[in-house]
Amino acid sequence: AQERAIDKEMRFPVRFAKGKSSIVLKKRITLGTTHLYALKAREGQNMTVILTTGKQTSFTIFSPASGIVEGADGETMWRGMLNESGEYLISIGTDKTANYTLEIYIK
Repeated sequence: AQERAIDKEMRFPVRFAKGKSSIVLKKRITLGTTHLYALKAREGQNMTVILTTGKQTSFTIFSPASGIVEGADGETMWRGMLNESGEYLISIGTDKTANYTLEIYIK
């Protein structure tokens, strides 16, 4: 029997350009790989995350202290107000190799 190798994590820091509150990232993810995007945000800010890709790819957002953000597990779009300050992680996983576009907006 073939055992699936543990997913390989690739971590990318998210830095908005000076004066900008959004970023668009285009990447390719391969099966068995998780892409983690780390970004700092403050309590009370609104964040929108949009993933454009095939049906087998989705994201989960983790808050700085309390785990998975409500309603942001296995999604391709999420919008909400942040209730913690610190580093948020957007984890993208896939069931097949795919190209994707990740849009992140904070205001």
